[in-house]
Amino acid sequence: MSVVKPIVWSIAGIMAVSLSGAGLNMAFGQDVTLSVDGSTTTFNIVYGSVSEVLASHDIELNYRDKVTPDLGTPVTNDMLITVEYARPIDLTLDGQDGIYWTYATNVGSVINSLGLGQTALKLSASLDTEVPRDGMTLNVKTGHNVTVEADGQTQTIHSFGTVADTLTELGLTWGDADIISPGLDTPLTDGLAISIVRVAQQTVTRQNPIPYDTQNSDDPSSPAGKVTVVTPGVDGVMTQTVVQTTHDGTVVDETVASEDVTVPPVTQVTTTGTKPATPTPAPKSSPPVSVTPGSAQAIAYDMIKARGWDDSQFQCLVSLWNHESGWNVSAQNKYSGAYGIPQALPGSKMASVAPDWRTNPSTQITWGLKYITGRYGTPCGAWSSFQAKGWY
Repeated sequence: MSVVKPIVWSIAGIMAVSLSGAGLNMAFGQDVTLSVDGSTTTFNIVYGSVSEVLASHDIELNYRDKVTPDLGTPVTNDMLITVEYARPIDLTLDGQDGIYWTYATNVGSVINSLGLGQTALKLSASLDTEVPRDGMTLNVKTGHNVTVEADGQTQTIHSFGTVADTLTELGLTWGDADIISPGLDTPLTDGLAISIVRVAQQTVTRQNPIPYDTQNSDDPSSPAGKVTVVTPGVDGVMTQTVVQTTHDGTVVDETVASEDVTVPPVTQVTTTGTKPATPTPAPKSSPPVSVTPGSAQAIAYDMIKARGWDDSQFQCLVSLWNHESGWNVSAQNKYSGAYGIPQALPGSKMASVAPDWRTNPSTQITWGLKYITGRYGTPCGAWSSFQAKGWY
């Protein structure tokens, strides 16, 4: 009887053994299934570990790749070894950039891994696009209902990505100075309110009156209170160039770029008589003037009488200063800065009478009557001018 010796084959470090003789055939290898990113192959191996199996198939790993079971696990019969390659996605999600590592092999699986599978999306690649092992670039924009207010209109739109994407989708353009809220890079969210405020500048020209000054001197040869105009005063003209900033057409700020005196004012020269005159008695039919004792009007009434004027002049003065200040000693014009009962511009002019010009009605009225006398002669003259021009 002859002895049959075993025959041994060795292939790439993986050994398979069979015994032959007298019709005997035995196999000692293990059946192993290898799945790489879902692609499977089954083969027989005698011994080894998971890492040796991968090496025999020229599978190289990086530190993010996932292998099941662990590399050091010994091979057993019917073992399933799975390899999932980690892939870098250069991801832009609603304008936000970053690297996203995934084991997904196509864009659709990447979207599902991001939890966006049920969301309306705009993608830079189709869902069935394969993701290479070295990764890819993917731009994802999620849809949201937002409102946009611009150019006098408000629109509701289902849009994707960022504020800038939405404005572009609507065909809106904007300048560097325009105010966009929230910022262009803001990712969209449901209910987000977007607005564009158009900012512009415009140049306008204004012509403002320059009130003429008055020079008055006493004339002892003329009756007291009589004003003689030697040289009539003429208002000048100030031309301003103004740069205005507008928001959606409404002026919100302005700067005076230049001022030019295009027509200089002419100073009015007058004389006022100081010769005592016999007061003209009031007509018997004239109703008595009633003022509250101690009030500003009572002070003015006494001063009117001291100048030899009748009650009609007092009534003109009441009408004039009712319009100017309401006889409020602290009245101040928020635009010009004119101050006090007579609305002196500037108010400090009244310091020529007394230093208490801010609070003393007597000081203010004294200055006001002197101004009226020098410029218009009488309160009724000033009131007539006010009715014609809107100022005196």
